[in-house]
Amino acid sequence: MSESAKPRTGSCQCGAVQVQIQGTPLEMHLCHCSTCQKVSGSVFAALVTLKEEQLTITVKPGLDAESTLKVYKGAPGDNSGSVSERTFCSTCGSQILLRNNYMPGISMVPLGILEPYPLSEDGSAGIEGREGGDGEGWAMKPMIEYWCVRKRQWVGETGAELVFKTGPETVEDLAELKKIFGLA
Repeated sequence: MSESAKPRTGSCQCGAVQVQIQGTPLEMHLCHCSTCQKVSGSVFAALVTLKEEQLTITVKPGLDAESTLKVYKGAPGDNSGSVSERTFCSTCGSQILLRNNYMPGISMVPLGILEPYPLSEDGSAGIEGREGGDGEGWAMKPMIEYWCVRKRQWVGETGAELVFKTGPETVEDLAELKKIFGLA
C-alpha cells in the first residue's frame, strides 16, 4: 500500500484518548475469535494493522495517561497460544490498541475508532470520502480473516486474500504474515 500524505485520526467514544496514524496501514483484517467477539461486543473485530512507529496515542490535556489508558493482558480466545495486550480508555471502555507477542513492532487499532473519511470544514462528512474518493486508500476491505471456524453463518464472503480456519496455523502462515507486515 502506498504512503498516505495526510495523517488519519480517531478517538475513543468519550474523546479522552486520540490516535493518529501516519502513512497507510499494512492491512485491515477481521477476527472471528471468541475474545474479539467479546471485546468488540459484535460477531467479529475489524482491526487495522500498522507498524508501531506509525501510531501516536495521546490523552486530552489535563488527563493522566497512566490512569486514562488501561491495559488488559491475557491469552486471546480459542487457545491460540499467543499473549495479547489490549489498551482501552478507562473512562468509556473503548478499545484503542491491540498487540500480540508473535508480531513484535506491530500494532492493531480497531477500525471503528478511526474517522472513516475526511470531514468537511463544517464538520460533516463529504460524499467523496464515503465513496473512497479521498485517494488515501481508506476505503479498505479486509485482507485477512482469522478464526473463520467461529464465523457466524450469516456473515458473507469478504473477499479477504488470506483466510485462516483459526489463527496462523503453521510456521509458513506466520512467515507469510511477517512478509505482509514487512518483518521478514
